[in-house]
Amino acid sequence: MQIDLSQFKQKFVIEAGDLLTSLDNILVQLEKDPKNESLIGETFRIMHTIKGTSGMYGFDRIVEITHETETLYDLVRSGQMEVSPFLIEITFASADHIRNLLTETLNEAVELRHKQLLDNIENFKSETSVPVIEIKHAPKTGLASWSIIFYPDDELIRRCVNLIYVFQDLFALGNCKIQSSPFSSDGTEVWNILLITDKPYTEIEDVLMFVSDFCKVIKIADFDITNPSAILTRDEEVKELEKKQHEAVRQPAPRRKVSEMTQEVIQNLNNREAGMNQSVVKSGRINVDAQKLDMLMYLVSELVTTKSELLLSLQHSNSEKAMGAAEKIENLSKLFSNNALDIRLVSLIDLTTRFKRLVRDLSKHLGKNVDLVTVGDDTELDKSIIDVIGEPIIHLIRNCIDHGIESPEVRLNRNKPETGTIRFEATKSGNYVYITISDDGNGIDPEKIYQKALDKGFIQPGAQLSNKEILDLIFLPGFSTAQSLSDVSGRGVGMDIVKKKIHEIRGEISINSTPGSGTAFIIKIQQTISIIDTLLISSAGTTYAIPVEDVEACELQQDSKLISKQSNLIVYNDQLIPFLNLRVSLSGDSKPQAKEKVVIINRQNRLYAIVADKIIGEYQSVIKPLGKTFSDIRFLSGASILGDGSIALLLDTEKLRLEISNEIETINI
Repeated sequence: MQIDLSQFKQKFVIEAGDLLTSLDNILVQLEKDPKNESLIGETFRIMHTIKGTSGMYGFDRIVEITHETETLYDLVRSGQMEVSPFLIEITFASADHIRNLLTETLNEAVELRHKQLLDNIENFKSETSVPVIEIKHAPKTGLASWSIIFYPDDELIRRCVNLIYVFQDLFALGNCKIQSSPFSSDGTEVWNILLITDKPYTEIEDVLMFVSDFCKVIKIADFDITNPSAILTRDEEVKELEKKQHEAVRQPAPRRKVSEMTQEVIQNLNNREAGMNQSVVKSGRINVDAQKLDMLMYLVSELVTTKSELLLSLQHSNSEKAMGAAEKIENLSKLFSNNALDIRLVSLIDLTTRFKRLVRDLSKHLGKNVDLVTVGDDTELDKSIIDVIGEPIIHLIRNCIDHGIESPEVRLNRNKPETGTIRFEATKSGNYVYITISDDGNGIDPEKIYQKALDKGFIQPGAQLSNKEILDLIFLPGFSTAQSLSDVSGRGVGMDIVKKKIHEIRGEISINSTPGSGTAFIIKIQQTISIIDTLLISSAGTTYAIPVEDVEACELQQDSKLISKQSNLIVYNDQLIPFLNLRVSLSGDSKPQAKEKVVIINRQNRLYAIVADKIIGEYQSVIKPLGKTFSDIRFLSGASILGDGSIALLLDTEKLRLEISNEIETINI
């Protein structure tokens, strides 16, 4: 039977992408702490892991790059090379090239870029490594002794790894001995394996490919340590070569200047700016906590049991037990929906791990010193929201670096720290998550915003605007305060797209800024948007749903009073607010009703009213996307199928607010 490897290949591509993202963050830390052995070892491990699997799926170019990069960090680990700016740059370039190889089709341009990168790595390796006299293998036998520390984990079972085959292949390499019983280290079971073989390390590596994350391979000696005569011969060789080795290390090969080598890699690597231009890659997979799956299985078992109770009670015409079973099923359905939403929740860490590389590359490109501080990024959001919110946040961060944070010289002149700070903070309040992206840079000058709006004709001369209304002008299409176009961003360029994306997930964005001190963008979004509590209303035979959190109050009004309001304003709590009659505006039916139901809506602290024929009541709606039939109706953002099979259309309360209070909202634009 032929096995289809396509699904496994796609899984490898996703896992390799996650490893590369992790590598980006490790390199950012390593650049600041080049002596950190843990970070050096982790970089080596990631390259080694990717290399071990990529060959299985035909990614031969990835095998070449990871092997060469892995070799560089092996030299670092052995003390023959130091972590330099060039090594960091070339590792970033390797990571970006691997990303491209995972998705690109091989062509002449890709091959050329591949060769350039390999040449740079080879030149760097030959020109910077300390010459070491290699201690030869013990003569005659060619055997080497290897210690393999194996610490099994339950993850091996989930990966369906057959350890029998692994050990069969391991024993086939040579003389293999396993400690009779495992020893424990910090509560973890560990097996010690001794392998005497004349096979190279690459063959051992191939055998352990599927368990490489759960074992360590250490070369003990270049001879058979179980052979006494080989040990005596080895001792004599070591004494003779030790002196030569010491002299060679004292006179290392001449090194090129780091600045020259860094400049070379900048000129030769075509994909150096991949980190600057990165975007959020959407994935169809979610890593789910085992406890959430356990809860799902428990609910399934309860549902099966309750279904049997219901069927038996119906067969015996026991209405009391049938009602009890029906109530249990209703409760289970709510638990199922909550569990399903919980499974879809993804930590914001999936986003923030990508931002560190972005900040690092952009700040270097612009000659600025910028640190990224993240707080609360363990907060969880629905995956569909994560997929949408990533791009707007990246755009905001790029703006903060490009036009928010000043140059080091300017910051020093303003008595600020030379290094600017961008802060990403997420907090949860009820069913809402607040994400704040702030910088300690220039801030936004309201006077400049106001003048630019006048020059572009966005507002009329003499318009009286609050500070918030002035700052909100930067979200208008085509509005920008940048004096010149930047190849990175402009404060305001594309901000209308940012707002549009956030509104797509029923979110809100606001700005706080103090000139000279910095700017903060605050994003408010629901934790999940697939199942929400709604208020059902009807008008002209059509059922509509309104999110409960947007409803301020419900009132009863005489239709004659509404008709007399020529300005479409009604009184609520001693203030005039605009209203919209659904029957007239959406259904085209102007037939008056004796009494009208009025629903007061509160969006972003702005009040308005919706007039309907009937208020049905609260309903937990499963929101589904609209089909082509309703795609042109901009006031609708989704639909839900009711219990009787009919459809309720979800009203977009934000778009309705903008429509019915157009003159006030747009300030006579």
